[in-house]
Amino acid sequence: MQHRYTHTRKPLLATALALGCILPTAQGQWAPLGQPGFSQSGASYTAMAIDGSHAPCVVYSDWANLYKATAMRHTGGGWQPMGAAGFSAGSVMDLTMAYTSTGVAHVGYRDMANAQKANVMRFNGSSWEQLGPVGLSAGGARNLSLTFGPGDTPYLAYTDVAQNNHLTVKKYEGGAWVTLGTEGGSAFPAAAVSLAINSAGVPYVAYDGNSAGCRVERYVGGAWELVGTLAALYNVRVSALRFDAADVPYIAYRDVGDDFHVKVKRMENGDWVPVGTAASVDPEDPATTPGLAVDAAGNVYVSYLDNQLVNRATVKKYSNGAWQTVGSAGFTALMTNSLSLGLGQDGVPHVSFEDPSNSYKTTVMRYADGTTGLAELDGAALALMPNPAQDLVAVQGAPAGALITVFDLTGQQVVAPQPVRSGRALVDTSGLMAGLYLVQVQVGALRHGLRLAIER
Repeated sequence: MQHRYTHTRKPLLATALALGCILPTAQGQWAPLGQPGFSQSGASYTAMAIDGSHAPCVVYSDWANLYKATAMRHTGGGWQPMGAAGFSAGSVMDLTMAYTSTGVAHVGYRDMANAQKANVMRFNGSSWEQLGPVGLSAGGARNLSLTFGPGDTPYLAYTDVAQNNHLTVKKYEGGAWVTLGTEGGSAFPAAAVSLAINSAGVPYVAYDGNSAGCRVERYVGGAWELVGTLAALYNVRVSALRFDAADVPYIAYRDVGDDFHVKVKRMENGDWVPVGTAASVDPEDPATTPGLAVDAAGNVYVSYLDNQLVNRATVKKYSNGAWQTVGSAGFTALMTNSLSLGLGQDGVPHVSFEDPSNSYKTTVMRYADGTTGLAELDGAALALMPNPAQDLVAVQGAPAGALITVFDLTGQQVVAPQPVRSGRALVDTSGLMAGLYLVQVQVGALRHGLRLAIER
């Protein structure tokens, strides 16, 4: 039997729910975007593409499909497949993903079915198609980094096994991949690679060689030239290179000379200068790679797996001269892997990762600062069936872990909170009198209300 609850009335809550709005919270939190662990099975090498104009999408090595590549995109109704699952010829590693300005998703990867060569494919709206020849590198390729320049020209940088693990950068033009400079033309072997193109179309690449330090170079006049000084990057183990809106380059890295702390530098007056002090608090794991993003207002974000929190994810933002934690530190499950950072609409941070709490499937989380609702809690994603209802109503489209609560129009709770377990929750309404009620769906600190009619 359903029981009534006599809690203090909350007219503001009731009014907001009656209007069907998402309720703000006093403190921002991270919450899943759609279903946590939405991939069919475990996933590795997860990469995410996201920007201010296009829906977030991810690609990963799919355990359920012989470790071939599978991609999914988030829409108003949740995570949907992009073409066939396992669309690559064989298993994949070192995935990288990027959008064109018109929203065409591209992926690059190390193709284990073709001598571990680099390969790039693009999504045509229904399926994945080859971009240029299969296996664009002369030999094996690792540490791939894909991006686009002006005119949506694709660029790819990678560690070139055929060139003693030195760096090669190519761009796609005239139906072929063309090398910038010489293949394997870097000063030393590249253990990590990040590629970015400024608004003038000048390619920049950052790479490090472990004990050899780090270099940032740009391609001008048909040749690669050093950016800044080597001394400024001596202890740097770079992981990400990005530009701000004014074309100022930034790098995120771990500092070998300071317990592998996560730090950021920017180009200023011809050399690399620190952005504040270390973003991380404790000594960090040198094997993990920080992420980097810069929004349109010049705010800098870094993500990293926090060694002191057993490799849980932490995101920080540089604000008012200091690094500030975005939401809570360590907001993912312990031993998170394949962490990727991006900024979506209105500069909202998102992360994707391999989720140990969901059988190592892919999860994407979105930060809500207390004034922004979650995309998956909109009218397109949530539904009450039937509505009007009598003794039982199903709440559809809510992510697993969400809490469902029912209020009357005065804000009085009349059905106790219950969790969603598989994208659908059944609510017993047999104890409710005829009338209008408000069904609250809550994910973390975010709440959305749906109106429900009960008939007798």
